[in-house]
Amino acid sequence: MAPRATWTSGGAPRTGGAEPSGAGGGRARRHHRDSARAGRATLRFYRWEPGCLSFGRNQTARGRYDADEAARRGIDVVRRPTGGRSVFHHRELTYSVTAPAAAWGNLRQTYVLINRVLAAGLAEMGAAVGLAGRSGASESPRPTVRTCFRDPLPGEVTAAGRKLVGSAQWRERGSLLQHGSLLLHSDQAVVEELRIGDSARDTVPAIGLAEILDPLPHPDVLARKLSATFGAALGVPVRYDELENRERASADRLRSRYEDAAWTWRR
Repeated sequence: MAPRATWTSGGAPRTGGAEPSGAGGGRARRHHRDSARAGRATLRFYRWEPGCLSFGRNQTARGRYDADEAARRGIDVVRRPTGGRSVFHHRELTYSVTAPAAAWGNLRQTYVLINRVLAAGLAEMGAAVGLAGRSGASESPRPTVRTCFRDPLPGEVTAAGRKLVGSAQWRERGSLLQHGSLLLHSDQAVVEELRIGDSARDTVPAIGLAEILDPLPHPDVLARKLSATFGAALGVPVRYDELENRERASADRLRSRYEDAAWTWRR
């Protein structure tokens, strides 16, 4: 199957956590539903302004993270529709892929495939990257309070043995959503700084692209290059486009859910 892909023109725009493009996923959820009906794959890239802490769908956050401290530091807080652990979105590039669930195999096959394509695109730009092996790591870690970037999981993009891209996938009604964070610089210690508890703060052994690629390409350049790699690797015709009015309207209607503290702090 070769679903049609659409890419946003204009590179990697900035977005806030509860905005339709953000981790809360208004636009991603819209594309998630449309993908199954239309047989379409969609790839989007975006950045964050201000910085944002995102929780996994089933991660316990209430009483574990300091909302007041996040607000004092001007950090947004949202909960993603996908699983996994906490991510601090700042000085990074977020990607989002939606497609029919059967496009590229089962959840695990698709997860590794998308990471492999990301690694290939980065390698073409000169970055020394690879995919994490099994090495005893769980493929589906429990959604604890620890940061996503603490542990490279099998099939994820790494550099020098440290996690460079953290991803999560959600499947529903015949469609899939996979999104993830490509670190340009590693600011993941902020996740630990916002964590409540007496236990010792973890060192987060993540790595940013700036540590292995000099000069660091502009995010718009990265987005364009990775878009082209997706098209070539997956055999999907590349068509750059802007969001349609109906997509914007639908995403705006979903915004209230991801702005709602009852969703963000539901557990």
